[in-house]
Amino acid sequence: MNLFKKFVKYSQFSTGDFENIFAGFQVPPCPQVVLELVNKLRNPDIDIEQIVSVLESDASLAGQILKAVNSALYALPAQVTSINKAVSILGLREIENIAIGYAMTKTVKDPEQQGFDITSYWTESILRALFARNCASVMEVETEEAFSAGLLQDIAVPQLLSQWFQVYSRAYNEWLRQGGDLHSMETHLFSWNHCQAGAWIARKWKLPDLLICCIGLHGASQTEIRELKLENTAVAPVALSSRLTLTGFSEQAAAQLAEQAGERGIGTEKLLELVKKSEKMVEELAGVFGVRISSGIEVSNVIEAVVHP
Repeated sequence: MNLFKKFVKYSQFSTGDFENIFAGFQVPPCPQVVLELVNKLRNPDIDIEQIVSVLESDASLAGQILKAVNSALYALPAQVTSINKAVSILGLREIENIAIGYAMTKTVKDPEQQGFDITSYWTESILRALFARNCASVMEVETEEAFSAGLLQDIAVPQLLSQWFQVYSRAYNEWLRQGGDLHSMETHLFSWNHCQAGAWIARKWKLPDLLICCIGLHGASQTEIRELKLENTAVAPVALSSRLTLTGFSEQAAAQLAEQAGERGIGTEKLLELVKKSEKMVEELAGVFGVRISSGIEVSNVIEAVVHP
């Protein structure tokens, strides 16, 4: 059974209800240059010159690639001014990650609704993406796919708040009051959740099945992922990253994260190390993507209180 069929079997996505549920919902368009790039990157025989040609066709994306390669993330001894050289240095998977980030910055707009903070959204998205990639490295699964899906996992939330506020705010506001898992609150009230909605958007964008599954299953527990036999894919670290949140992250939430990480052989000390490593890179990556983030991320402090009481 392929990855997408496993996701379909697991979720309400299989009923086809999303076409009816979201009738009239305007799927945010993915920039055409990103769609073209992702499609070309799926071809194992792709010529790097073809990738360079696609990137050079969009000055804005090309600029973001150059900004990334010349950032402190890579600490190169000399400035890179050529897209060809940037692609050679970064590699095709990292190029895809930057392109996904570019698509998000062009797509995600502040819904300007009470209770939603766009800077927290970007901070959390980038932190989760970095943490997912770091965990994927430890788990020895697809690191770059984990990063992309980690970044995209909550793409549906601002869309739902913008287009469906009268309906969706019931779940969102209740979650703000009570805390816990947003997807659980949504499922309780609507019988669907933002994880599935995000997968639906990714499907409309024609993104690879693995990314769709990672987005759609990011609310699943490690036990559920194991039952689906997806524990050795990027689905696992992305689901783990979803436990990192800037909203109401408590010692109890940190303990739950540690428990889930422990199921994958990531002990508490290693978990703390991975979170701190991720936090250090958030500001630099936000600069690459050109988004504002929250100051003073304190997630690792909460985890440290659990690890070293």
